[in-house]
Amino acid sequence: MFDTLKHRKGFALSKVEVYLSENQVNNLKSILSQSELGIHVLFDNSLIAEAFTIPFSEEEFFEAENLKKIQEDILKLLHLNSLQDKKDFIRSLSKDDQHRVVRAYFYMIENNLRTNQKRPH
Repeated sequence: MFDTLKHRKGFALSKVEVYLSENQVNNLKSILSQSELGIHVLFDNSLIAEAFTIPFSEEEFFEAENLKKIQEDILKLLHLNSLQDKKDFIRSLSKDDQHRVVRAYFYMIENNLRTNQKRPH
């Protein structure tokens, strides 16, 4: 679904290529690095738990309309500069949209971990 960060200043969401400033890329890298350590600065633990207690199939998650909504929200989120602005944006979303963003965030983390995983030769 989401490609991880590329070496240049681009970030791919599904089939949409998005260009971010160097500061935005560094901010995203920082958030993803922290998340790999279990520190999720964008979300309260209660929101994360809530998002995953509500049944939502992968098939439903990867439907075109759902992916379109995710891309719109993630793009808005990525273009916000401060962590507080990002948190405020997330709080401004409906519960369903918050859950959608949380799920997308964890898919991004999973993809990032898989991409950066060292494979034995």
